Amino acid sequence: MPARPLPAAANETREQRIEAIMKELRPRIEATVRQMVERAVDVPEAEEFGAIDFEFRDAGQQLANEVRQASLVSRKKRGT
Repeated sequence: MPARPLPAAANETREQRIEAIMKELRPRIEATVRQMVERAVDVPEAEEFGAIDFEFRDAGQQLANEVRQASLVSRKKRGT
């Protein structure tokens, strides 16, 4: 019995997989960073530390979750 051909995504190089995930995530990453920078610029001096730190931490955690999700989807496409 002949071997099943691998999906095209399985033949991608590591760099191609990274670039594909980055291309998918880049708009969300840039939007999140933009919001963080705007918040940092607009925050009153009295609030410079404290609540804004939690907002930044939450934004970072959300980005990390999006990276994990995108990498899982990429793995599923490759069939690994």
